[in-house]
Amino acid sequence: MKYGFFIGCTSQNDSYENELSSREILTYFKIDYADIEDQNCCGTPIKNTKYELWAFLAARVHALARKQGFDAIATICNGCDLSLAELEYELSQHPDLREKVNKALAKEGLQYDEPLPVRNILTILYEDIGLEKLKKHVKHKLKKLKIAAHYGCHAIRPTTITRPDDAEQPTKMQEILEVLGAKAPTYPELLDCCGANIIGVNPEKSLTAAGTKVDIIKQRGYNGICNICPFCQKQLGNSQEVAGRMIQKDLKIPSLYLTQYIGLALGLDEEALGLQMNLTGWESILGK
Repeated sequence: MKYGFFIGCTSQNDSYENELSSREILTYFKIDYADIEDQNCCGTPIKNTKYELWAFLAARVHALARKQGFDAIATICNGCDLSLAELEYELSQHPDLREKVNKALAKEGLQYDEPLPVRNILTILYEDIGLEKLKKHVKHKLKKLKIAAHYGCHAIRPTTITRPDDAEQPTKMQEILEVLGAKAPTYPELLDCCGANIIGVNPEKSLTAAGTKVDIIKQRGYNGICNICPFCQKQLGNSQEVAGRMIQKDLKIPSLYLTQYIGLALGLDEEALGLQMNLTGWESILGK
């Protein structure tokens, strides 16, 4: 399977470590992928205000990927993944919208017929690479780490379309972390939202939600957080200082992407994994 790599806006702007570490892991395990040329935003930020434009943007990504000969689309952001994955369902509910989208695409010589499979980085890690192969390549077990997995809302919902993991009892991130040697037990707040979806309209409430979850994670004895979504990483990782001020707590705890934890366990270069871009004191986990 040849993947069209969809980078997404956030990873190119302020979550570059997500892109770096994802490419590093995909390359290490010889996953066949290349960038989708001339790719655009997935449309997520404007879906609720400009629905037709969202559909066009998402459809254009699919049309480009198919025209360029890819078998599927690889995503490294839960928001992008959901946007590209739910397009066909939405178009099936609105046949007239499909016609409008294709009329706009035709101006570039593009056509949206059928969607390509959309596969989240978690799906690729769990299904394409697999737990056994991951385990065979571990060089430095993360055996002293107790890591709190955070799936993010869009990785498990809505249930009307296929998502990377189960909506009520997701386990794939934790299974991967445990293969790396870490402990990753579930916790009652596992499915709690990071608050990213309301950051633009109510930043105080958004960051209070993020801070509350990080504080609970610390209270439960975890010494690391694991994300697969740049928006979740912003909330639970990069925003720890300001979120801490919201709830008057010291929230400092390492928060890394799943691909970065994997890279550390495989013994890959720290700079190549983008660890120097993390803002949460990640260095403390290297001695564990």
